[in-house]
Amino acid sequence: MERLLDDFLFHLRFERGLSPLTVVAYEQDLRQVLGFLDGRGVDLLGCRREDLEAFLGDRAEQGDRPRSRARKLSALRTCMAWLLDRGLRTADPTARLEGARLDQTLPRVLSVEEVERLLEAPDPSRPEGVRDRAMLEVAYGSGLRVSELTGLRIGDLDMDRALIRVTGKGRRQRIVPTSPVALDKVESYLAWTRGELLRSASRIRPEARNALFVTRRGAPMTRQGFWKLLRRYGLQVGLPDDLHPHTLRHCFASHLLAGGADLRVVQTLLGHADIRTTEIYTHVELSHLRSEYLRRHPRGRPLS
Repeated sequence: MERLLDDFLFHLRFERGLSPLTVVAYEQDLRQVLGFLDGRGVDLLGCRREDLEAFLGDRAEQGDRPRSRARKLSALRTCMAWLLDRGLRTADPTARLEGARLDQTLPRVLSVEEVERLLEAPDPSRPEGVRDRAMLEVAYGSGLRVSELTGLRIGDLDMDRALIRVTGKGRRQRIVPTSPVALDKVESYLAWTRGELLRSASRIRPEARNALFVTRRGAPMTRQGFWKLLRRYGLQVGLPDDLHPHTLRHCFASHLLAGGADLRVVQTLLGHADIRTTEIYTHVELSHLRSEYLRRHPRGRPLS
């Protein structure tokens, strides 16, 4: 099973082009499955649907949330499809396996005014403030995932046409526009701030030489680093303390739809492979419309 698992993970990483973090998540989930199946005297090649149902039931008893169990089932289905393709199995035990029921949770979306406050929070007199304002503007102006934002390289910018080349999930690339304000802030950052941050580092890591957003440690900005600064600026301007790097991406999509953008356009800009992933933002917009109705319309509030 170890050799088989290694071959499958190699397939995910180098044939399907999944990110290292995604591959690690697959490995963790499948090792959990293998440990459970071993206790029942079977493995991935010989397990039946009943074995996998027992595994998911056991994870529920252990306190796994529905989303976690759904992710494990997704890993199992991907692995079984690979085994079938290689002729190592003749039947898929996950074919009629029901996943955990997920409640659709709408993402947090800030108002335009709240986003403006957040974008203006960094101190422009400090190098970090100039960098952070540029990062926030690009994240909101182009709807990037945090991994896409921190993975940007200087060569990904087309300043003349206001476009950014983005490398997304599965190393798929797309070209997205960005706002004039974002470009202005990035130009200011590149003019002097980026060099100043690197000059203060005792050693510059090779990966930082072409990275767009860098730190005083001579390294590219990390996802965790961006999350910390986003939360700090949010608290600074009175926003909830549960801001997530995806918040600005959610705002980008929802504010576009509120402005009349076509759903297919938003799907392309976000890099969603499936339109159903983008459709959640239509629910966000409807939720916002309802809250505004209840707050603004004379009949939206109960009589006192």
